[in-house]
Amino acid sequence: MIRLLIVDDQNVVRNVLSNAFQDDKYIEVVGTASNALDAKKIVPELRPDVISLDVDMPGMSGLDFLDWLIPNYPCSVIMLSTYTETGAQVTLKALQKGAMDFVQKPDGTEEDFLRMLKELSFKIKKLGTSPKPKYALTAFSGDKLKGPKSKLGFINLIAVGASTGGTQAIDFILNRLPNGLPPIVIVQHMPEHFTALFANRLCQTSGLPVKEAAHGDILEEGFVYLAPGDKHMLVRRLAGKMYLEIESFDKVSGHRPSVDVMFNSIAKGGMAKNCLAILLTGMGRDGAIGLKNIKDAKGKTIAQDETSSVVYGMPKEAFLLGAVEKPMALSRIPNEIVQIVETG
Repeated sequence: MIRLLIVDDQNVVRNVLSNAFQDDKYIEVVGTASNALDAKKIVPELRPDVISLDVDMPGMSGLDFLDWLIPNYPCSVIMLSTYTETGAQVTLKALQKGAMDFVQKPDGTEEDFLRMLKELSFKIKKLGTSPKPKYALTAFSGDKLKGPKSKLGFINLIAVGASTGGTQAIDFILNRLPNGLPPIVIVQHMPEHFTALFANRLCQTSGLPVKEAAHGDILEEGFVYLAPGDKHMLVRRLAGKMYLEIESFDKVSGHRPSVDVMFNSIAKGGMAKNCLAILLTGMGRDGAIGLKNIKDAKGKTIAQDETSSVVYGMPKEAFLLGAVEKPMALSRIPNEIVQIVETG
């Protein structure tokens, strides 16, 4: 049984979630708290595996609670986020501080309420049975790497896919990477309203020009393009230039944006042999088939290893498919990127 603690200042939310998991044979609600101060008192006794944490509570904030929780009683935290810009900003800060994932609160409709319960249940079960990664508990540090002395490897595109735990992993990688690398395109599983804020934060923290991708963007050296939430991102090539298409067709591999959509556009568009594709931590199998297609088309492929992944789902599926040239700890990936760009 996965031990769940529910922390939310709304009594109706605590009751609804408690009742929803009452008959679940995998999840046991071991306690509830109406604020972070109360949660702080009961965590040492309850020792939950997973905490669902409201982003906006009176008294001690959820962010301050995380600062106390992660070093002392490490467990998987799933933030319950509102659709507001403020809610999104707090959620992104929480992910940076060690929260593993988030679920958006419902918009008031019954359909969206059921969506929230289904998504929350799935993430509790995945995170509650996953090993606790060291990197999520201790922030990496390190100086910017030096740029490649040359580009003999002929890599002109770096493509990255990620899901659960990916915000921390992407943040770490970009903060180490130097300026002047080939364009980087990223698909991180995120809803709309979050990706623009995430791109802005990455731009500020990494010092690289990071933007939420737009339809028709021409890829430029040194720039980073993040797929917009709830939109697919495809890489195209015309007259020697690579550019982006942003589309809204159905979910692929259960997601929109989908890593498979981006990777497959690179493989099918004849760009794979000059591409370095990287699949990071995440639930499910999105990106595994696309990574295999890039590898089969003579592209370079890396997948994050099990020890450093928050959830070893997507990288594992890629590894089982034979899509991974190098499984690699997150701490080594920035250096490997520079080396591959430099020497191939």
